[in-house]
Amino acid sequence: MAMVSPELLQEIVDRLVEGLRPEQIYLFGSWARSEAEEDSDIDLLVVVPDSDLPRHRREALSYDLLWGLTVPVDVIVLTRAEFQRASRVKTSLASTVQAEGEMLYG
Repeated sequence: MAMVSPELLQEIVDRLVEGLRPEQIYLFGSWARSEAEEDSDIDLLVVVPDSDLPRHRREALSYDLLWGLTVPVDVIVLTRAEFQRASRVKTSLASTVQAEGEMLYG
């Protein structure tokens, strides 16, 4: 299994922080569980304070910020209010990320 280096994760975090000014960035999924395979993508949940942009536009911006990376990255961008609302549902992705994810920033 190829490992994602700490330097690559830091570059990803730095790019997202520069462009989105998030409150938190979580790593979740197979990389957070140490179950990733060579072709596994990096799953991130980014929490931003507020945004007038719809979610799909926020996520498109995050992909623009990560352009040129040599590893696949899947990014979900939620506002603080969206994240808090979703976290109240025990079966939601936000709740799972809070319980099992690794906070990379925040």
